[in-house]
Amino acid sequence: MMKRLFAIPGYKLEVEAKGRKLTVIEKGPLKKIIKNAALKRLIERMGREKLAAVLKDKLVISLYLPPIPSETFKRVIKNQIRKRLGLSYGPDAATLAVTEKCNCRCFHCSAFRRGKTELSTEEWKNVIDQLLNMGTYNITFTGGEPLLREDLNELIRHVDKEKAITQVFTNGYLLNDEKVEELAKSGLYAVQVSLDSPNPKEHDRLRGINGLFDKAVEGIRIAKEKGLLVGISSYIDHDGLRDGKVEKLISLAEQLEVNELTIFDLVPTGKLLNHNLFLTEKDREKLVQIYLRENEKDYGPRVSIMSFVNSPLGAGCFGGDFQIHITNSGEVTPCDFTPLTFGNVRMESLRQIWKRIRRHPEYGCWRESCRMQNPAFRKRYIERIPENVELPYPIYMLDKTEN
Repeated sequence: MMKRLFAIPGYKLEVEAKGRKLTVIEKGPLKKIIKNAALKRLIERMGREKLAAVLKDKLVISLYLPPIPSETFKRVIKNQIRKRLGLSYGPDAATLAVTEKCNCRCFHCSAFRRGKTELSTEEWKNVIDQLLNMGTYNITFTGGEPLLREDLNELIRHVDKEKAITQVFTNGYLLNDEKVEELAKSGLYAVQVSLDSPNPKEHDRLRGINGLFDKAVEGIRIAKEKGLLVGISSYIDHDGLRDGKVEKLISLAEQLEVNELTIFDLVPTGKLLNHNLFLTEKDREKLVQIYLRENEKDYGPRVSIMSFVNSPLGAGCFGGDFQIHITNSGEVTPCDFTPLTFGNVRMESLRQIWKRIRRHPEYGCWRESCRMQNPAFRKRYIERIPENVELPYPIYMLDKTEN
């Protein structure tokens, strides 16, 4: 089925789905002028990878992108065109850590050493409005455990669904029938359930809650039954890759019939900030090959592997360009894993903070791979963060004291 994706005078994009694959067609005299590197990579990926879902009247490339066709997806293309034309633009995606509260005790918690204060309902609504006005099309609620936030459904409803999709990242413990029904009614686009291991006992040990794996799997079942798009979120380290963890996670995702499996690199941050747990270049090369292999298949879940996505073959580093992260107390960081703040939304507008990020020497340019896994970046910034301070730490303090 052929669908128009985007059109302006002199340029249009159309897509055709054949099974789980897309063919992307560009038309118009402006196609060579408009296309920039990021848009080119997006179009190439759309034409290479399998869809996360084929719905009755829409195509879902990924749970991280709006469906096709939709007014929301047009914002994806508009953002890339604005970049190409040198116009102002905002972050494509924002993750909002709406609470620091959590019922897990994860050994790898990325929200470690954060403040306890939380933005109010009205403050979060104001943040959402600012993001939508800046062109953001993906608003993802995280924590802590976001389902512990009593006004979460109200915040999801506040997002204009003609402008942005909404996701929730959860450990799955609270995904019962009533909670999922509320999420669905609020207009939630997708739920991402964290599974650290395909082995139930190992997952429970890593998360610090007995029975959590079974609760999460049941939550996945309920969410699918209620019509939500569902993904599994996990991570990989060197030992896990060697022991076949990725293949086992893919098998589990196929078994549970989720739409997408996301595998993040284990990034030294939060509780693991000062641990040497980096993937090797060979590890990343192997993960890229798994990514390409799995997305060539016409069955099973779409597989998003960050070693590919955050590489020159994908989009490079998302932090401070495609994405920002806002902590429970309002600090604005380039991404969930970067413990550096550029300002607080309680003190100034998000647009002012975003401009500061984009003008910073480190973040005002494209990086071909994850900064938080780059030794030079970590030496310059991360290793110089004082011990036992609250995170995220103001980046201007490190810039000011640099020799």
